[in-house]
Amino acid sequence: MKIAIVTPLFNDWDCLYKLVEDVRKVLSPTQFADYRFVVVNDCSSLEVDAAKLAGHPVEIIHLNKNLGHQKSIAIGVSYLNKNSTQDLVVVMDVDGEDKPEHLPILLEEAVTGKSNKIVFARRTKRKESFFFKIFYKIYKYIFVFLTGKVINFGNYSVIPKSLLDKVAHISDIWNHYPGGVIRSRLLYKSVGLERGERYTGKSKMNYTSLVIHGLSAVAVYVDTVSVRLLIAVSLLILTAIFGISLVYIFNYQIPIWGLLLFFGILSQAFLSTLILVFTVLSYRVNFNFLPAVHFQDYIQTVEKI
Repeated sequence: MKIAIVTPLFNDWDCLYKLVEDVRKVLSPTQFADYRFVVVNDCSSLEVDAAKLAGHPVEIIHLNKNLGHQKSIAIGVSYLNKNSTQDLVVVMDVDGEDKPEHLPILLEEAVTGKSNKIVFARRTKRKESFFFKIFYKIYKYIFVFLTGKVINFGNYSVIPKSLLDKVAHISDIWNHYPGGVIRSRLLYKSVGLERGERYTGKSKMNYTSLVIHGLSAVAVYVDTVSVRLLIAVSLLILTAIFGISLVYIFNYQIPIWGLLLFFGILSQAFLSTLILVFTVLSYRVNFNFLPAVHFQDYIQTVEKI
């Protein structure tokens, strides 16, 4: 059984040297020993030391510009879809937080699942700071409110060969890989696994990065979000009208300028949301970017170690 491991990378070469060793120790004794790495180098400013990767099945895709974590994943998946005959594709981070020892669990789950579902690692415990965890939990609640969907897993996953072409043709994975998979309605499941500790250095995911990452996930559902916001604003306006009616029924005095200002704000919110809805719906008829078709525009060279 052939396995391909896609991992995006920006300057974390030291983590890669450690990761390839750990993966070899984990997979060599298993039925998944026939594997190779496809590293998507997101235009790193540091050079790779190829000697430290000698003896490992590593292929490095060098991008011609820095695109970010999610787009690098989309390019790696699309590259394998066109240039490989692997049975399973693993998507994992290079820094060790996606623990290599969990690979057999995810791969076994994908094989026993008749290869018709994408298997994600669902985090049962996070090792970030207390405030980071709180902020992340708030983000998940906001995501549910805006989209009506629950997202409780990240990029660490296994894609069966039968679904790889479909994943590569999901335009939304260009912004957010797990969000795009959820929206695509492809079959998937998650396995509860603990998050690992970073091999070396500090994580590049700070509060700003988390907000950007969260907004990227929400952007996948921008049409749904805009309609839900329109409904929420409409309900707020109806509630306000009902409340003001009760005020007049019971003869409470409210300055007319206050009412005008209040309704002006609500009307502006309603019209802005309505414009957003029509803008999004009109955009849906336009041509979408497809990673499976356009990924080659961003590949500079491919280096085989």
